[in-house]
Amino acid sequence: MSRSLYVWYSLNELEALGRRQVQLNGEMDLGKLTRLCELLKSDKGSVRASLRFSQQGMGSTAVDLSYEGNLDLVCQRCLESVTEKISGRVLLVILEDDSMVSSAPAGHEPIVLSGARFQPAETVEDELIVSLPLVARHSQVDECGSLAKRLRF
Repeated sequence: MSRSLYVWYSLNELEALGRRQVQLNGEMDLGKLTRLCELLKSDKGSVRASLRFSQQGMGSTAVDLSYEGNLDLVCQRCLESVTEKISGRVLLVILEDDSMVSSAPAGHEPIVLSGARFQPAETVEDELIVSLPLVARHSQVDECGSLAKRLRF
């Protein structure tokens, strides 16, 4: 687990990270991502994440977030475990309040600070949740467990 991903950063600290073009990397234990765990079959394992900070015009801070890992989900065909490899990349811009959303740069997803603080792990968890498949299932029926085979899907 990378401590820097679980630290809360103020707006001033985020601006300093952006000016210095800092990159935070780390491995996050799935068991610590409680909102994500509610959607998983098992909380075993970890996800790797990388956040590269930069300045984006008019003093706003941009974040290039990438992540990858394996998640243990419930196959909706056989109700047994299926491993889903997930990876993604998203460009974010950190905003101080809702009034700035309309000024977010094209191609960047706005992140409005909550209580003037930002925690990278929370944002990574949000992205993992929205990256989950709508319906998790084995790619082939032959890979499914006994329930699907008995019902002959």
